[in-house]
Amino acid sequence: MRVLLVIGCLVVIAGCTLGRATFAEDQLETEWNSYKSEFGKIYDESEEWLRKLIFRDNKKIIDAHNERWAAGDESYEMGLNQFSDMLPKEISERLGTDAEIGLDEDVEVDMESYDWSDYGDFKMVPSVNWTHMGAVTPVAFQGHFNSSWAFAAAGVTESRQFLKSGKLPVLSKQNLVDCCRGNDNMVPRALVCIKKLGGIDTEESYPYRGLTGKCSFKRKYVGARIDKIFRVNPGNEQALARSVTRGPIAAVISFTGLMHYKSGVYNDPHCGEKSNYAVLIVGYGHCKHFGDYWILKTSLGPHWGENGYLRLARNKNNLCGIANNALYPEVV
Repeated sequence: MRVLLVIGCLVVIAGCTLGRATFAEDQLETEWNSYKSEFGKIYDESEEWLRKLIFRDNKKIIDAHNERWAAGDESYEMGLNQFSDMLPKEISERLGTDAEIGLDEDVEVDMESYDWSDYGDFKMVPSVNWTHMGAVTPVAFQGHFNSSWAFAAAGVTESRQFLKSGKLPVLSKQNLVDCCRGNDNMVPRALVCIKKLGGIDTEESYPYRGLTGKCSFKRKYVGARIDKIFRVNPGNEQALARSVTRGPIAAVISFTGLMHYKSGVYNDPHCGEKSNYAVLIVGYGHCKHFGDYWILKTSLGPHWGENGYLRLARNKNNLCGIANNALYPEVV
C-alpha cells in the first residue's frame, strides 16, 4: 500500500511539473508571437528557433532587472525592443559599436573658447530641453548600419541652424554616408566634411538608405552650411552643461549595457569606456529620486528607450564617456 501511495505522489508531482513547464512554454510562445508582431520580425523555420531562444534569455535578464527596478533598487527600467532577439555581438556589428569612434589630432576643430566671465556670476539653470523649444527634429532609425555618427552630425547642424535662423531643416544623413565616409566615421570628420563640401543637403532631396553609395551632393539643395567646429573641454561635465545651455551638442558614448534600456535614468558604472555610439545631447535635468541626468537623442527609432531618447546619469564621473568627445558647429 505504501509503495502505491509513493508512486501515486510521484505521478501527481510529475503531472504538476509538466503542467508548469507547459504553461511556461505557452506563455513564452504567446510573448514571442506578440513581440514578432509588434516589431515586424519574420524568420524562416531554421532561424525562428534560434531567435526565440535568444529572446527568451534576454527576457529573463529584463524581467530580473525590472524586479529590482520595481523594488527601487535600480534607477532605470528595461524593456523589449528591436534588439531583444539579437545577441550583443550582433547588435554591435550591425550598429557599428564594435569599433571605437575617436578624435584624430589632424581633424580641424577648435577648442571652445566661449568667455563665460562675460556673464559675471553665471548660474546654471536647473534644466534645459531643446526639444521643447522646437530646436530638434524627430527621432529616426538608422537601421542596421554604422551611421550614428551621421545622425549626430546632421542633428547638431539642424539644431544650430534653427538657433541661428529660426528654421529647422531636416538634413541628409545619406549625404554624409556617401560623401564623408572614411575608416573611422567620426562626428568631427563629418562636420569638417560638411564645411569643405560647402554645406549639407536636405533629407527630402537626399533621402536615407543606409548603404554607402555614390556621392550625389548638390549645392542647390543645401539646407545648412558650417563655418567652424568647436570641441567642448574634454572630460568636463560642467563645461559641457554650460555649452548645452546654448544649444544641442553632438557627443559619443559607450553603448555597452544600453541595449535593453526603456526608461528612467541610466546609471551603471559598468557602462564601459569605449566610445562607440554617437548621440545628440539636447538638454539636462534633475530627478528627485535618481539625481542629475543628460537628455540624449539617439538614432535607434521611437520604439527604443523613451521614444528614442535616453536619460543618462550626469555628474557621475563622466559616465559612458559623455564628455570626452562633445562637439558643435557654428553655422553660416
